[in-house]
Amino acid sequence: MKKNKSGLIIGVVVLAVLAGLYIILHIHNSKNEDSSEESKETTALEVNTDEIKEISFASKEITYSFSKNDDSWIYVEDESFPLDQDSFKEILNKFESVHSEREIENAEDLSEYGLDDPDIKVTIKDQDEKQHVLEFGSVNDTTGNCYVRMDSDDKIIYMVDSSLKDALSFSINDLAEKEEFPSITATTITNLTVEKPGEDTVSLVKDEESATGWEYRKGSSVKREVDSSKTQELLNAISGFTWNGFVTADTDNLSSYGLENPVKIIVDYQITEEVEGTDDGQNTEDSTETITTDKEEILLLGNKDDSGAYYAKLDSQSYIYKIQSSSVEDLLNMDPKELVSNYVSNYIFADLDNVIITMNENSYEFTKKTEEKVKESSDDSNESDEASSEEKTETETVTTYYMNGNEISIEDFSNFYSIISGMECQEWLDNLPEIRDVPEFIITFNKENGIHLVTEYYSYDSNFYLVKDSKGNACLVNKMKVKEFKDAFSEFLSEQNK
Repeated sequence: MKKNKSGLIIGVVVLAVLAGLYIILHIHNSKNEDSSEESKETTALEVNTDEIKEISFASKEITYSFSKNDDSWIYVEDESFPLDQDSFKEILNKFESVHSEREIENAEDLSEYGLDDPDIKVTIKDQDEKQHVLEFGSVNDTTGNCYVRMDSDDKIIYMVDSSLKDALSFSINDLAEKEEFPSITATTITNLTVEKPGEDTVSLVKDEESATGWEYRKGSSVKREVDSSKTQELLNAISGFTWNGFVTADTDNLSSYGLENPVKIIVDYQITEEVEGTDDGQNTEDSTETITTDKEEILLLGNKDDSGAYYAKLDSQSYIYKIQSSSVEDLLNMDPKELVSNYVSNYIFADLDNVIITMNENSYEFTKKTEEKVKESSDDSNESDEASSEEKTETETVTTYYMNGNEISIEDFSNFYSIISGMECQEWLDNLPEIRDVPEFIITFNKENGIHLVTEYYSYDSNFYLVKDSKGNACLVNKMKVKEFKDAFSEFLSEQNK
């Protein structure tokens, strides 16, 4: 009897548990029916963006408000802000038609969707004072959609593409209309100067008197020829200048950005343009002429921000920006040892008027004369003499080389001059050593209205010659290379004396 009573009790307990489970499941299913999710695509919002007159974007940190003035938009908090109209209209156009991929109906707990405290709230008002409010909550990890509530309506929560929320997560400076850098290429630059407060001015100067075409200068004392290809590579950085971000249109407080006493990068360059020519009354056709104009831009650099970017502005422009430090560091830290030409005097003789070598108290002047001469006729036969006399006489350009006025062989001259023009510097010296001896020999390079360089060669130690030039530069040259020149030149003189 006790056994049967125990079984009955167990059965009642099991039945009660099952009934409880049924009730819980029924309630849960009822909730799901009340808060159902439909996976059909609908349009959550459609607006005519041309009719919008006001719009605001409120995040948890800041609110940006904009209003339309005629056909232009202004930033309400700062009407002087240079709002990029095209960039702003791109954002507006995203509200022309907001599509929802899914809908959630009858949601009870907005916190489940991040809508109890939305990340972004957009308020749109049109010309008829009609208003729409869009609230953007969290992003569904599975679908990648963002939960959006329209006009405080709790009955439907829209699931829209999260890219819309991403597009609204902007800073006001992202919408600034940035002033452009002028178009400057390395080939148009004639002078680059870096001025740092309290330091000597450093320049790269295009110099026709330089063998390489470019010269590095520091202060008033240092002048050094630099390699043209290395210089061009450095100057290429200028053509890549671009603003990294807008900072402010307010330039009344430059000291806040370290721009009251800035570092200056001064770029002198030239632009060439075609303009209409003058009408002299004789030429009826349209004519143009090419004009080259000198230009200058000054980039001002202030402090660095936390990311290492410089606060900067162009002297010719109005606003303050940021520029990546990597864009300007090579220019700010020019090292002549990395730019310098490896050659002591890399002059091509064809570009000179004369070269004078002074050695052993004797002076040797080398010159050249270029002229057109009639080509010598061949000795084939006289049959073509009459025909050839009727034709134009053929000429050729002939260059004759001279030493102290006496004609010499170009091959003999080239044997030693190629060693001079190829003389490489092993080390450029920052400070000129004290020199008491007279130079062992001197080589002078001249061109009228252009080049004049005097190079003096001194015996220095067991390995090197010291070479000092008339521009104040000094370097060490391998002693064996100098010996090679001296031997070749002595052999040349011996041949001339035969």
